[in-house]
Amino acid sequence: MHDTKEAAPPLPHSARVLTQAEEKRLDIYLYHSPKANGRLVTVVEPCRLAIALALEFDPDVTAFVERPRSIAAEDQNVELCFWIRRSDNSEQYVLFRRQNKPTVHAVRKEERLCASVLAACKKAGINLSIKKAASIATERIANATRLEMLPYVQSATTLHSIDVLVPAIMQHMKIYRTSSFHGLERSLPPFDWRDVRSATCALIHQGRLRIDPTQRLTTTTAVHFVEKDNA
Repeated sequence: MHDTKEAAPPLPHSARVLTQAEEKRLDIYLYHSPKANGRLVTVVEPCRLAIALALEFDPDVTAFVERPRSIAAEDQNVELCFWIRRSDNSEQYVLFRRQNKPTVHAVRKEERLCASVLAACKKAGINLSIKKAASIATERIANATRLEMLPYVQSATTLHSIDVLVPAIMQHMKIYRTSSFHGLERSLPPFDWRDVRSATCALIHQGRLRIDPTQRLTTTTAVHFVEKDNA
């Protein structure tokens, strides 16, 4: 979409490139990020993909980078999983930790490491959030919803009709306030339904429209107008 925006400030990090050994032995997931102007985002294992997609579809997140840096804690270098910039220009880092062994010793060791990382980040002036697999699992429906919408958002970046579709969709939503994918596709007959769906998902991605990601995605999913939108 061809909105006129001020140039985004440069990113303070670039993603560490995975080694050949990592690529051979780990589950690698990658996608072209609409938020990052098509940059190829590469993450390891499903939980990190879920975090990346949550950042991708969070309209308050203006930029993110995977594997931005490491920090020393407990006599080791712990790699932080994501760097995030938000719409107010605040920055945050995310660390994903998986508890592999549910033994008392392993749990205490993990708690000590997390406490050490938090202390090291505080000393370095870094705002850190630690995510665990259990919390990501509770968002499995939202994760699936984002993954299902992603190809439509990607397709919207190459739609020739996007500059006509977006005003048409927004005009419909300003009138009705709440619609559905099917309602929008039925109400804009000159356009192919797939193009309407792509543009609608792109507007959800931008935060100009919204859905409830905790509900399974269907053609009857409620699509809501975001009142703060001034387009």
